[in-house]
Order: sequence, then structure tokens, then C-alpha cells
Amino acid sequence: MAGCIERPELLPDCDVPASRRKPDEVIETSLVRLADETQADNWRTGGLRACQVRGGAALAAASFMVQTPGPFHEGLQRIAPELSADAYRPSYTYAEYTVGLCYIAGTKGLPPELRLRAAAELVARGDEMGYAEARNLLPRSGWGLLTHAVREGWAVWTAQLFAEDETVPLRTRMKVGLALAEHDRPAGYVPEAVEKLVAHPDATSADRLALASAVAQRAPKESVGLLCRLASDPLVQPSHRMQAIELLDEVDAAKSQEMRALQTRLPTVRAARDQHREAAERAEHEVVAQRARETPEAVLERLDSEIQGILDGLDGRGSADWLATDLDNHLAETDWAAVAEDVAEICGLVRDEDIESALRSLEVLTRIRYGDDSSLLPDGSEPVTPDDDDFPRLTRQELAEHARDQAQRSWTFWGGLVEKHGWDTDRIHEVDDQWHEVNRHVSGVILQKAADHLRNLQQCLVWEIWPALVKAAKERNYGSAWGHLATARLLTDEAEHSEALWKETTAEDYSFDPMTMSWPRDVWLALEAWRRG
Repeated sequence: MAGCIERPELLPDCDVPASRRKPDEVIETSLVRLADETQADNWRTGGLRACQVRGGAALAAASFMVQTPGPFHEGLQRIAPELSADAYRPSYTYAEYTVGLCYIAGTKGLPPELRLRAAAELVARGDEMGYAEARNLLPRSGWGLLTHAVREGWAVWTAQLFAEDETVPLRTRMKVGLALAEHDRPAGYVPEAVEKLVAHPDATSADRLALASAVAQRAPKESVGLLCRLASDPLVQPSHRMQAIELLDEVDAAKSQEMRALQTRLPTVRAARDQHREAAERAEHEVVAQRARETPEAVLERLDSEIQGILDGLDGRGSADWLATDLDNHLAETDWAAVAEDVAEICGLVRDEDIESALRSLEVLTRIRYGDDSSLLPDGSEPVTPDDDDFPRLTRQELAEHARDQAQRSWTFWGGLVEKHGWDTDRIHEVDDQWHEVNRHVSGVILQKAADHLRNLQQCLVWEIWPALVKAAKERNYGSAWGHLATARLLTDEAEHSEALWKETTAEDYSFDPMTMSWPRDVWLALEAWRRG
């Protein structure tokens, strides 16, 4: 059964490629030894220690084995109680745990139920992609426990995907579907897989009736649609249609009468099967024709189109035409809320997980399109390492020093005017006026500097860093693209810091005592002496 579905290259929130999602010989042997109840405890503990020393996915696999329920649970708890205690503070990442599940699901020699439980956990984490991974890891015999698992109340979602899987033999799907139909579930809910199997034209009418009857036994009201579908389907044997109508009698008498009246207008089973066979043949011919149209050139064209679409999306998202375009006006208007929205827009773009997904998709698609070496760096270039020097920075200390320099310059300029034009006691009030004027000037200059810094960050992102990221992606230099993305994320940290700094400058009154500055001090002392007479 494995291999019927293409194995995904990557899994959700796990960037480990398929070729590396399998244990090496040492870890495989250690996992099998840990689960083997015929081995002495010291041998099993040795397998556990090997996984602990390796850490990462190996430790995650061992932890799953110890923590998961099943007939093997008690023995593993006794062998490795410390792993059970660490269940709430794991020393491995989410991705490593996913790879650990792949280790267990794909390791021969482990108990079939344990492998199926790992597969079910993969499905719970990755839905369809997790199911595709599980189908490639578990052998045909491993899925035989699925009906048993559903009746015990676990692997239900896995069973639903399995029952909908067209690559699985229909007879096997019907068995799993029957287990789903018998499974306790919320009132008013019938699994979609069960509905599809009841309506499946290629299934035997007896199996279809068994599914509908199981639903009717547990949820009579929810079974009305299924029973009507059987009673109105000419492919179903007449005796089975009548049994469905009899079940309807107990649930919905009106529908039952309607279905009875319909029986005389239905074609014979043979005629219905002939019509179904002809429709299936037409569909098969269409599939063959579609495959004939799928030339290698058409496939490459679709790949190129998909790659270009992702690149265009990346390019457009960081465009200067829309990203925080009103930031300049909002800063000039000192609009706190609007500036906060602009900065949040910048941060949202760069930190969006869709950007990472787009880059990963590009790597996979270009590897398919151009070969395994497509992501190698061109011309021996090195990947870009994120660097704080790739964008401007501004600290509170730098801002304070700039404010002091501006105050010193203003006082020096005013002092030059005093020396040039002289002074008299009638103009003493101008000292206070000048003091306030200097403070106003400095506050304005500092506010402008903080605002300009935010503008520079936005310009740096949209005109330098983001275009460099897109250019690297277009050149399939993904090491550099990831580096530029990391740099852009450092820039967003600086943008948030700078926004807070800008808000402080809008509210803070910069005032400098002339007595603390080199030039104004002497003049100020003289003026104060004049004041005192």
C-alpha cells in the first residue's frame, strides 16, 4: 500500500526533507531494542540511552514510545520513567518531534500498534500531508489495525482520510467506514467519508446498506439522507432498497412513503449498471486524453508559471507602491495611531509565515524544475548573513548627544550675535527668550531626526533589503534570500524600537541648562551679574 501516494518533500512546520526523515541504523536498532519486551532491561535501557545521547528526533521518538498508551505502555514506563516525567518540558523542537514520529512509523520491528499510533499522530499534525507521509511509512499490514483503533476511540481522523483514499481497495475502505459509522460521535454529525461510501456506486449494495444501518442505529435522524440515497439508487439491489425503506419507516414515515412510490419509476439494476459502466468508460477515456495532453513541455510550463507566481507575490508584497506609503505624512502630522499602524504593517509583512512558506515552496519547485543542485549558490557566492549594519540604527544616547550638540550650536550662534552687536541692560529679557527658543529648536530637530530615522528604515526595506531578497530568490540563491529575510526581521525590531523613541520625542521637552555648556556659561554668568546689578 505504501507508495500509492506521493510522499511529501516537507511536512507542516518541519523543514526536514523526506530523505532525512528516517533513522540511521544505530537509532533504528535502539528503538527496536527499547520496544522489545523479550530483551533484558539493561539492553532496553541501552537503547534508550542511545536515543538520549543522540537527542533531537531520536529522543522525541523514544519519548513518544514511552508516553503513548497501548499494551506496551506499562513496560516502557518502567524502563524509562524519566521520559514520562519530561513530557511537559521536552528538550526537542516541534519539527524534531515530527521527525521522531516518522522514525517510529517507518521502523520495521516495532509493534504494529505503536507504528499506527505514530502514524495517527502524524495525521493529526499534518492532515492530508501527514496522511501522505504515514501512507508511505506504514506497510499494507499496518493499516489492518485501523478498524480496531477506531472502535477503541483513537485514529478516527486518520480513518476518515483512509476511507476517502481512492488508492485503497474499496473493500478495505468499506470495513473502515463501517467502524466509523459505529463509532460514537457528536449528535448531528456523520463523517463525510461514510456519506461518500454509502453513495459509492462500485461498492456492493450490501456493504452500503450496512453502513447506513449502522448510522441509523446510533443516530436515526442523521441516517435519513443516507437511507433515501440507497432507496433511490437503481444500482442497489431491490431487496436492499426495501430494507432501507423499512428503516425509514421507523424514522420518517413521509420519506418512507415517498421512496416506496419511487420504486416503480427506477430502471432495472442491469440497466443502471450499464449506464454507470458507460459513464465510467467515458470518464476513463477523458483521463487518458488529459494525460496525453500533459506533455513534458506543458508540465514545465506549469512549473514555471507556479514559480513565477510566487516570485511576483513576493515582489508585490514588499513594493514601495503600497507598503506604509503614508508613513511620511503620518509622521509629519504626529499621528501616533497611524504611525503605529504603518510600523505594524511593515512588521506584519516581514514576519508573516507565508513568506517562509513561499521561499520553501520555491526551493522545492525549483528543485523539481531544475534538478537537485538548483538551490546551489551561483558562482561560488556565499549566503548572506544578517548584519545590523545593513540598515540604520538610532539609540536614545545618540539622540541625546545630538540634542546637546544642537543646543550648543544654537547658543554659540546667539553668542556670536551678542559679541557682534553688543549688549545693554535693557535687553536682559532676551536671555530668557533665547533659552526658550533654543529648547523649542532642539525639540523640533530631535523630533525630525527620530521621524527621519523611521522614514529611512521604511525606505531601506522597500528599496534595498526586499528587492535584494526577491532578486536572490529569482536567481535561486536561497541562502542569500533567507539571509535577507533575517536582516529584514532585524530591521522590524529596530522599527518598533524607533517608533517608541519617536513617541517619546513628541512628548518630551528638551531643556538644557546653559551653565553645563562650554560657551554659554561665561556669557550667562556675566548676564546674571548684570541682572543682579
